[in-house]
Amino acid sequence: MSSFEKGDFYFGISDKKIHICFFEEGKNVYKENLNFEIPDSLNNDLNFKIILNLLKENIRKIEKNLGFFLNNGNISIQSNSYQSILFSIKNIFDEKKLDEKAVANLVQSCIQKFYMDEHNLSIIHIIINKYVIDDKVYKYLPNNIKFKKIILEIEFICLDKNLINKLKKLFNKCKIDIKKIVSYDYAKKFSKNHTDETMCLSAYKVLNGINQSEVYQEENIYKKQGIFDKIFNFFD
Repeated sequence: MSSFEKGDFYFGISDKKIHICFFEEGKNVYKENLNFEIPDSLNNDLNFKIILNLLKENIRKIEKNLGFFLNNGNISIQSNSYQSILFSIKNIFDEKKLDEKAVANLVQSCIQKFYMDEHNLSIIHIIINKYVIDDKVYKYLPNNIKFKKIILEIEFICLDKNLINKLKKLFNKCKIDIKKIVSYDYAKKFSKNHTDETMCLSAYKVLNGINQSEVYQEENIYKKQGIFDKIFNFFD
Protein backbone atom coordinates (compact mmCIF):
# COMPACT_ATOMS: atom_id res chain seq x y z
CA MET A 1 0.00 0.00 0.00
CA SER A 2 1.38 3.43 -0.95
CA SER A 3 0.82 6.93 0.41
CA PHE A 4 0.22 8.29 -3.11
CA GLU A 5 -3.19 9.70 -3.90
CA LYS A 6 -4.74 11.78 -6.66
CA GLY A 7 -7.81 13.29 -5.09
CA ASP A 8 -9.48 14.26 -1.83
CA PHE A 9 -11.18 12.50 1.05
CA TYR A 10 -14.39 13.88 2.52
CA PHE A 11 -16.07 12.86 5.77
CA GLY A 12 -19.81 13.48 6.10
CA ILE A 13 -20.82 13.50 9.78
CA SER A 14 -24.32 13.56 11.26
CA ASP A 15 -25.76 12.41 14.59
CA LYS A 16 -26.37 8.95 13.13
CA LYS A 17 -23.71 8.15 10.55
CA ILE A 18 -20.28 8.94 9.22
CA HIS A 19 -19.67 8.71 5.48
CA ILE A 20 -16.19 8.54 3.96
CA CYS A 21 -15.90 9.48 0.28
CA PHE A 22 -12.93 9.69 -2.05
CA PHE A 23 -13.04 12.04 -5.04
CA GLU A 24 -10.50 11.51 -7.79
CA GLU A 25 -8.71 14.66 -8.87
CA GLY A 26 -10.77 16.72 -11.34
CA LYS A 27 -13.95 14.63 -10.95
CA ASN A 28 -17.10 15.80 -9.15
CA VAL A 29 -18.35 12.32 -8.30
CA TYR A 30 -16.81 10.09 -5.69
CA LYS A 31 -14.97 6.93 -6.62
CA GLU A 32 -15.35 5.19 -3.27
CA ASN A 33 -17.88 5.58 -0.46
CA LEU A 34 -18.57 3.74 2.76
CA ASN A 35 -20.61 4.62 5.82
CA PHE A 36 -21.23 3.36 9.33
CA GLU A 37 -23.61 4.15 12.17
CA ILE A 38 -22.44 5.97 15.30
CA PRO A 39 -23.80 6.94 18.74
CA ASP A 40 -25.49 10.33 18.67
CA SER A 41 -23.08 12.54 20.63
CA LEU A 42 -19.37 13.25 20.62
CA ASN A 43 -19.67 15.02 23.97
CA ASN A 44 -20.17 11.79 25.86
CA ASP A 45 -16.72 10.28 26.59
CA LEU A 46 -17.94 6.72 26.08
CA ASN A 47 -19.50 7.62 22.73
CA PHE A 48 -16.31 9.41 21.72
CA LYS A 49 -14.28 6.23 22.27
CA ILE A 50 -16.79 4.14 20.32
CA ILE A 51 -16.83 6.62 17.42
CA LEU A 52 -13.02 6.78 17.44
CA ASN A 53 -12.68 3.00 17.17
CA LEU A 54 -15.31 2.81 14.42
CA LEU A 55 -13.64 5.63 12.49
CA LYS A 56 -10.21 3.97 12.70
CA GLU A 57 -11.68 0.65 11.58
CA ASN A 58 -13.42 2.18 8.55
CA ILE A 59 -10.45 4.32 7.59
CA ARG A 60 -8.40 1.12 7.38
CA LYS A 61 -11.16 -0.44 5.30
CA ILE A 62 -11.31 2.34 2.70
CA GLU A 63 -7.50 2.48 2.58
CA LYS A 64 -7.46 -1.24 1.78
CA ASN A 65 -10.14 -0.77 -0.91
CA LEU A 66 -8.24 2.07 -2.58
CA GLY A 67 -4.70 0.81 -2.05
CA PHE A 68 -3.23 3.91 -0.41
CA PHE A 69 -3.22 5.67 2.95
CA LEU A 70 -5.63 8.34 4.09
CA ASN A 71 -3.57 11.22 5.52
CA ASN A 72 -5.94 14.19 5.35
CA GLY A 73 -9.45 15.16 4.40
CA ASN A 74 -12.31 17.64 4.52
CA ILE A 75 -15.24 17.39 6.92
CA SER A 76 -18.91 18.12 6.19
CA ILE A 77 -20.94 18.24 9.38
CA GLN A 78 -24.65 18.51 10.06
CA SER A 79 -25.37 20.10 13.44
CA ASN A 80 -28.24 21.79 15.21
CA SER A 81 -25.71 24.38 16.41
CA TYR A 82 -25.75 25.91 12.89
CA GLN A 83 -26.17 29.68 12.96
CA SER A 84 -26.11 32.38 10.30
CA ILE A 85 -25.00 35.75 11.67
CA LEU A 86 -25.05 38.98 9.65
CA PHE A 87 -22.53 41.79 10.01
CA SER A 88 -22.24 45.16 8.32
CA ILE A 89 -19.04 47.19 8.29
CA LYS A 90 -18.39 50.64 6.84
CA ASN A 91 -15.22 52.61 6.23
CA ILE A 92 -14.37 55.94 4.62
CA PHE A 93 -11.04 56.59 2.94
CA ASP A 94 -9.31 59.27 0.98
CA GLU A 95 -9.96 58.28 -2.59
CA LYS A 96 -8.12 55.05 -3.34
CA LYS A 97 -8.20 52.10 -5.68
CA LEU A 98 -10.40 49.27 -4.51
CA ASP A 99 -8.50 46.02 -4.21
CA GLU A 100 -8.77 42.68 -2.43
CA LYS A 101 -6.42 43.78 0.35
CA ALA A 102 -8.76 46.61 1.40
CA VAL A 103 -11.69 44.19 1.48
CA ALA A 104 -9.70 41.56 3.38
CA ASN A 105 -8.77 44.11 6.06
CA LEU A 106 -12.43 45.03 6.55
CA VAL A 107 -13.48 41.39 6.80
CA GLN A 108 -10.70 40.71 9.28
CA SER A 109 -12.01 43.58 11.43
CA CYS A 110 -15.42 41.88 11.45
CA ILE A 111 -13.87 38.55 12.43
CA GLN A 112 -12.02 40.17 15.32
CA LYS A 113 -15.16 41.92 16.55
CA PHE A 114 -17.12 38.69 16.28
CA TYR A 115 -14.69 36.78 18.47
CA MET A 116 -14.51 39.60 21.01
CA ASP A 117 -18.25 39.22 21.62
CA GLU A 118 -18.74 35.51 20.92
CA HIS A 119 -16.86 32.72 22.71
CA ASN A 120 -19.05 29.69 21.99
CA LEU A 121 -19.12 29.66 18.18
CA SER A 122 -16.56 29.12 15.43
CA ILE A 123 -16.81 30.77 12.02
CA ILE A 124 -16.95 28.05 9.35
CA HIS A 125 -17.91 30.08 6.25
CA ILE A 126 -17.60 33.76 5.35
CA ILE A 127 -19.86 35.14 2.63
CA ILE A 128 -19.83 38.70 1.36
CA ASN A 129 -23.45 39.17 0.31
CA LYS A 130 -23.14 42.74 -0.89
CA TYR A 131 -20.66 45.53 -1.61
CA VAL A 132 -22.00 49.11 -1.34
CA ILE A 133 -19.36 51.36 -2.87
CA ASP A 134 -20.03 55.10 -2.94
CA ASP A 135 -23.76 54.25 -2.65
CA LYS A 136 -23.69 51.82 -5.60
CA VAL A 137 -24.55 48.19 -4.88
CA TYR A 138 -22.46 45.33 -6.26
CA LYS A 139 -22.96 41.58 -5.86
CA TYR A 140 -19.29 40.83 -6.52
CA LEU A 141 -16.07 42.76 -6.02
CA PRO A 142 -15.76 45.19 -8.95
CA ASN A 143 -12.44 45.67 -10.73
CA ASN A 144 -10.40 48.79 -11.38
CA ILE A 145 -12.51 51.42 -9.62
CA LYS A 146 -11.62 54.14 -7.15
CA PHE A 147 -13.77 54.86 -4.13
CA LYS A 148 -14.12 56.80 -0.90
CA LYS A 149 -16.84 54.95 1.03
CA ILE A 150 -17.43 51.23 1.26
CA ILE A 151 -19.95 49.08 3.14
CA LEU A 152 -19.72 45.30 3.26
CA GLU A 153 -22.65 43.09 4.20
CA ILE A 154 -21.08 39.90 5.54
CA GLU A 155 -22.62 36.61 6.62
CA PHE A 156 -20.84 34.29 9.03
CA ILE A 157 -21.91 30.64 9.06
CA CYS A 158 -21.06 29.30 12.52
CA LEU A 159 -20.99 26.05 14.48
CA ASP A 160 -20.48 25.27 18.15
CA LYS A 161 -16.81 25.70 19.10
CA ASN A 162 -16.80 22.70 21.44
CA LEU A 163 -18.09 20.49 18.63
CA ILE A 164 -15.33 21.70 16.30
CA ASN A 165 -12.70 21.03 18.97
CA LYS A 166 -14.08 17.51 19.53
CA LEU A 167 -13.88 16.81 15.80
CA LYS A 168 -10.30 18.04 15.64
CA LYS A 169 -9.42 15.82 18.59
CA LEU A 170 -11.18 12.84 16.99
CA PHE A 171 -9.31 13.12 13.70
CA ASN A 172 -6.03 13.96 15.39
CA LYS A 173 -6.23 10.61 17.21
CA CYS A 174 -6.73 8.98 13.81
CA LYS A 175 -3.64 10.82 12.53
CA ILE A 176 -5.77 12.60 9.92
CA ASP A 177 -5.11 16.27 9.15
CA ILE A 178 -8.31 18.28 8.69
CA LYS A 179 -7.98 20.55 5.67
CA LYS A 180 -11.37 22.30 5.73
CA ILE A 181 -14.62 22.04 7.70
CA VAL A 182 -17.92 22.61 5.88
CA SER A 183 -21.36 23.16 7.39
CA TYR A 184 -23.71 20.78 5.60
CA ASP A 185 -26.71 22.98 6.47
CA TYR A 186 -25.05 25.70 4.40
CA ALA A 187 -23.62 23.47 1.68
CA LYS A 188 -26.88 21.61 0.93
CA LYS A 189 -28.26 24.83 -0.61
CA PHE A 190 -26.03 24.10 -3.58
CA SER A 191 -27.24 20.53 -4.13
CA LYS A 192 -30.23 21.86 -6.08
CA ASN A 193 -32.48 18.92 -6.92
CA HIS A 194 -29.93 16.23 -6.06
CA THR A 195 -30.03 14.27 -2.84
CA ASP A 196 -26.79 14.17 -0.89
CA GLU A 197 -27.04 11.37 1.64
CA THR A 198 -23.27 11.34 2.11
CA MET A 199 -23.11 15.11 2.83
CA CYS A 200 -19.88 15.02 0.82
CA LEU A 201 -21.05 16.00 -2.67
CA SER A 202 -22.33 19.40 -1.57
CA ALA A 203 -19.18 20.00 0.50
CA TYR A 204 -17.09 19.18 -2.57
CA LYS A 205 -19.01 21.82 -4.55
CA VAL A 206 -18.53 24.44 -1.84
CA LEU A 207 -14.78 23.86 -1.54
CA ASN A 208 -14.46 24.02 -5.32
CA GLY A 209 -15.93 27.53 -5.40
CA ILE A 210 -19.59 27.12 -6.31
CA ASN A 211 -20.47 30.22 -4.27
CA GLN A 212 -18.45 33.09 -5.73
CA SER A 213 -19.43 35.29 -2.77
CA GLU A 214 -17.61 33.07 -0.26
CA VAL A 215 -14.08 33.85 0.87
CA TYR A 216 -11.78 31.32 2.48
CA GLN A 217 -9.76 31.65 5.65
CA GLU A 218 -6.24 30.29 5.66
CA GLU A 219 -5.80 28.31 8.87
CA ASN A 220 -2.27 27.03 8.28
CA ILE A 221 0.37 29.44 7.01
CA TYR A 222 3.77 27.91 6.33
CA LYS A 223 5.53 30.88 4.80
CA LYS A 224 5.62 34.63 5.26
CA GLN A 225 2.86 36.28 3.23
CA GLY A 226 1.12 39.63 2.95
CA ILE A 227 -1.92 40.35 5.08
CA PHE A 228 -4.33 39.57 2.25
CA ASP A 229 -2.82 36.13 1.63
CA LYS A 230 -2.75 35.38 5.35
CA ILE A 231 -6.46 36.02 5.72
CA PHE A 232 -8.07 34.81 2.52
CA ASN A 233 -7.83 33.08 -0.78
CA PHE A 234 -10.42 34.99 -2.80
CA PHE A 235 -12.27 33.22 -5.59
CA ASP A 236 -10.07 30.12 -5.66
